Amino acid sequence: MKFYTIILNSLKQPLFFLFFVFFAINFQAQNLSNSPYSRFGIGDLQTIQMPRNVAMGGLSVGLTGTSNLSVKNPASYLNLDSLRVMFEVSLQATYSRLHEKQLNSELISANTNSVSLGQISFAFPITSWLKSSFGLVPTSNMSYHVLREIPDPDSIPKIGKYELHHYGNGGFSQVFLGLAAGTSRVSVGANANYQFGSFTRTAELAFRDTVLTAPSGTRQNNYIEAAGFSWDLGLQYRHPLNNSYQLGFGFTYTPKSNLNASRNRQILSVGNHIPDTISGGDTEKGTLQMPDRYAFGLSFERLNRWVIAAEYSAVNFKNYREFSERDPNLSNAYTFRAGMELKGRRLDNDFLNRLTYRVGYHYGTNYIIFDDREIKQFGVSFGVGVPIRRSFTRVDFAVEIGRKGRVDAGQIQENYGRIVIGLSAFDRWFMRPKFD
Repeated sequence: MKFYTIILNSLKQPLFFLFFVFFAINFQAQNLSNSPYSRFGIGDLQTIQMPRNVAMGGLSVGLTGTSNLSVKNPASYLNLDSLRVMFEVSLQATYSRLHEKQLNSELISANTNSVSLGQISFAFPITSWLKSSFGLVPTSNMSYHVLREIPDPDSIPKIGKYELHHYGNGGFSQVFLGLAAGTSRVSVGANANYQFGSFTRTAELAFRDTVLTAPSGTRQNNYIEAAGFSWDLGLQYRHPLNNSYQLGFGFTYTPKSNLNASRNRQILSVGNHIPDTISGGDTEKGTLQMPDRYAFGLSFERLNRWVIAAEYSAVNFKNYREFSERDPNLSNAYTFRAGMELKGRRLDNDFLNRLTYRVGYHYGTNYIIFDDREIKQFGVSFGVGVPIRRSFTRVDFAVEIGRKGRVDAGQIQENYGRIVIGLSAFDRWFMRPKFD
């Protein structure tokens, strides 16, 4: 009986992990996202982070604590304890409310929501100076439907009112394998990434009250599929001030990369909801040139008590090319982040003292420009980490509230709220048992 009890106890943690993964994948199928900002480039860029980082404003590059492993900075893998392995998985739900001012100054609104799987990763030590990690993360999501209705004064003679529809869907994901090496003070790391995905952009002209016998609309479909390799490079430096305090520095750089792509364009006439091909269907080969990006961060930590940190990141989306074509609506973007973490005492008898508390803020620009104006975005966040008794496993929660764009600047304003839940399961491996 004792033997079976030991086996069951050892299986609890991985079974909990697998249940969380399958639970998240089932919710992934219910993604109902609809953001107009996902119309350009490869879509709305996804945050490759666990909730502990989201709660701190999204920063991670300069955090050097033993539990602060981040896909964004592969040098952080060396922070993992040499006797532990770690599984991580996250799930996020987002609610957005969109606002836009019409030409007649009328304010219109719409709601959208999504539930999606976040990061899945596994980290493990190879030696005391060499650690590794691999996993799967989403990198972008494209899901939008934008409608422009042309009123009577601007209608076409003898045709009447018409509508312009723009809608699309798809996204990209990334499989990564990373290594980090170094000493107790300096670590360097690299991720080898394989990015893949597809998206469809559709533009449709629909006639509402035509008096002609012509088809009631014309539709153009643009389907793109792409895949390819890229690299993430990272550096971290830890500088102890004394036995209690430590400074941390981190830097990451992702060079430009090319994804091999294929594009298929079709033009269809639509009458009575029955499409008929006018032209297209041929597949064109080309590339998607992905932009370079960089980030650097600083942290000040009282060991095992608290940490404050700041981070600056930038992505050069002016370098993005789609089949050698540059989109004038894309620009370079930057983000500043700041956050704080108050670490819990894992063995304290008071439950509230065992919790880890986090808070953060971020501000910056989107990589899309509208009417030659930058789209500003900001958000505040907070969260808690809940340790699981008699284990090193932790469940983290984060809430983020933010805004993209401004109605008074003639832009679509997106107010959003996001909830992220993640599981970080630690276990000790490669230990010699005391008793056979």
